[in-house]
Amino acid sequence: MLLEKQREEVIKIALKAQQLGLIALTFGNFSLRDQETGYVCITPSGMDYEDLEAADIVVMDDQGKIIDGQRKPSVETPMHTMVYRKRKDVCGVVHTHSVFATAWASCYVEFPVIAAELAALVGEPVKTAPYRRMGSMELAEIVSETLQDKHAVLMSNHGLLTVGSNLKTAFANAVIVEEAAKITYYAKNMGQLKILDDQECKTLRKWVIEKYGQ
Repeated sequence: MLLEKQREEVIKIALKAQQLGLIALTFGNFSLRDQETGYVCITPSGMDYEDLEAADIVVMDDQGKIIDGQRKPSVETPMHTMVYRKRKDVCGVVHTHSVFATAWASCYVEFPVIAAELAALVGEPVKTAPYRRMGSMELAEIVSETLQDKHAVLMSNHGLLTVGSNLKTAFANAVIVEEAAKITYYAKNMGQLKILDDQECKTLRKWVIEKYGQ
């Protein structure tokens, strides 16, 4: 089977996202780009994650042409492939409908940075891409345009998209944004927010890039 290990990894991450409540039912979609072949492995459309087998994950090129697999790929395939085409540093894309991130994406309120972990991830407030219909090329274009060189973008009235150098990192980024959204919601209802200033956000981001991890 072509890229069997990579296809299994996509299923593993999708199940973890479901277990953590980042997605419900068959919502959301997950993909990775194989660094050797450049092929993209993406979840199929409308299938229960618990029932997925490696063969159900669709393998395609970054233009969306199917290379291997009998299933219909995610309706958000255009968004995933466009991000891969524009961001050569990205090899993992996660799209969730997590509750708190989606709530912020559905308000005319900027998502402020009050959590140090979020500042370390993005270095600035997470931007919100204007609303476009799900599965459309217009959505793919506006999301990738708003994302630019960052690691996360809210999708107005829709959800969250995060990226990473691999799928594991993209997934971790989705968890961080959702946790930050939750913390910010509760803090906002408790009192006045203590927002981290732009310079501190940039400093934390630089520190993580240079110092964090092995």
